[in-house]
Amino acid sequence: MSSGGGPLFLGLDLSTQALKATLIDINVQGLDEVYIPFDENFPQFHTKGGVLPAGDSRLTQPDQAAAPIEMYILAIDMLWETIVNEKKWPVSRIVSISCAGQQHASVYLSEEACSRLSKVQPDKNLHLQLDHGFFSRVIVPNWQDATTLEECEELMQYATAKWGTAYVPALCRKTGSIAHTRFTGAQILRWRKKDPEQYDETASILLVSNFLTTLLGAGSARRVAPLDKSDACGMNLWNMNSEKPHWSIPLLRFVSKQDRLDKNRKIIPGTEALGGYTKLERMLGRVQSDPAEALGYVGNWLQKRYGFNEHCLISQGTGDNPATLQCLTPQFGEAVISLGTSDTILLPSNEYTPSAQYHVFSHPVHCPQDTQTPRYFLMFVYKNGSLAREWVRDTYCNSNWDEFNAAIDDGVAKHPDRQGVGFYWLRPEILPWEARGVHRYECREKKWEQVQEFDSPRYNARAIVQSQFMDFRGRIAQVLSATQGKNLSRVYVVGGAAKNQTLCQLLANVLGCEVARPVVVGRSAETNERVPYNIGSVGAAYRARWTWECAKTKSRPSFNEVIAKARANGGAEAPYEIVARPDPQRVQAYSEFVPQWEELEIGAAQASSVASTPWG
Repeated sequence: MSSGGGPLFLGLDLSTQALKATLIDINVQGLDEVYIPFDENFPQFHTKGGVLPAGDSRLTQPDQAAAPIEMYILAIDMLWETIVNEKKWPVSRIVSISCAGQQHASVYLSEEACSRLSKVQPDKNLHLQLDHGFFSRVIVPNWQDATTLEECEELMQYATAKWGTAYVPALCRKTGSIAHTRFTGAQILRWRKKDPEQYDETASILLVSNFLTTLLGAGSARRVAPLDKSDACGMNLWNMNSEKPHWSIPLLRFVSKQDRLDKNRKIIPGTEALGGYTKLERMLGRVQSDPAEALGYVGNWLQKRYGFNEHCLISQGTGDNPATLQCLTPQFGEAVISLGTSDTILLPSNEYTPSAQYHVFSHPVHCPQDTQTPRYFLMFVYKNGSLAREWVRDTYCNSNWDEFNAAIDDGVAKHPDRQGVGFYWLRPEILPWEARGVHRYECREKKWEQVQEFDSPRYNARAIVQSQFMDFRGRIAQVLSATQGKNLSRVYVVGGAAKNQTLCQLLANVLGCEVARPVVVGRSAETNERVPYNIGSVGAAYRARWTWECAKTKSRPSFNEVIAKARANGGAEAPYEIVARPDPQRVQAYSEFVPQWEELEIGAAQASSVASTPWG
């Protein structure tokens, strides 16, 4: 590990399947990483992919997606032991820490939790001190949970009755999103209805990001860390439609079934104009308005047990998607596309333009006086990402990616519609909403007809990827033309499928812009070889670096300015590499085909109610 003797910065990422840590130096060069996968290290919990399997007796519903909170605490203990005793990182030089966590997922603390947290002793691991009684809920919902459809409908109906109807649904106008099963508001509403006693025994409801941040103060802190403004947007409870965003008191009262405000408790500073508390507002606590402000210093437990410096700052934590933005820093006219189990698009914006088609979140590192950083980012989510691509690969390409890629390249013609169009919604889709089934179309004698199978079954490989990317193109172009008056100039691809060069080239041709792959790399402390680093924890480490710079200079330089300057001082390579450039001829062909393709997608979505499902 070569970093001289200067200050170091640590980023943590508690994701669905693992807890990760990234250590960087003052020039944001990666020094080392630690990775703690849950299934492998804690087999006693019997999780699969970090969540309890369907039908597990610990679940309140057979199809619930949830995880034991004890597993997270054990992972945190293992992380610190690995960092200090196995990796031997010089933790006394770490001057700032920030966290990322799976968005929407929540953690529930009891009335005695803060008192117990402040009394944590350095001679024992956390899991021996934060056991029974610290949490009011020991099995906590994961972002993948979809058992709250009824509650989503209740939230939508309440918001409509409260604020009226319009082109954009009322809940979306207020909170930036229509109700979604994974969003924390619907999860809290269902839990309060199903287990009111447990709800009444709860003092604090945290997201994973501020839960992990709170534990950094163990042994000293007497209160939970505030929520990040960007992460709070993923709850359907945060009123974004305001000059000064705040908790929506009507929504909090509806979710908590509280008819009157409680004026008997001390009001949170900055919320006086809201007229007092609801019980749920006390549970959720304060939202941090200044993303650059440090929250304090690491607690006595980390100082005495592991040797952290008493002046090591705790920086604000955020969700995993905002942390990705912190890592990649896309600008206006650029987008991040994650090609994973689900496909996700992150698009920076300066306009609050709520729509049922996407989510609007506050940008995690935008400060009021900052003119360089976008105020918001839009997020488009597709359920049928790699899941659907893998189904086509297994069904038509002998479960082999090389054959899948070759099938994409087979007969590539000037016109994208030459062999047909296909839509593959193996799970009820978000975009288009509730679209489902497999739908194939071929053009015969200048007329489009639905077919059971293509003349060439291998064409399914090209059809699925082409269709997914055409949807990306249409939705991105619609937003950019309406809000920024510009075309897409570059996309950054991340996720498992981002390594597939064939997919990247097709993406460039469909979107009509260059495709870049982030160069998020560092050095292995053991071999000094360049290795890929985890984007979420790197984004958190960058946030730690920025917070420290702001505290040191007592100013508010923009996040991008600090990271770019640090990278330049270290002589770093470009933070990305261009992996595909568009072929002008094929870009033109896709452009000409857009109206016909959109008509076919609308027809396929409308036919979804009678569509067959060949996967089960």
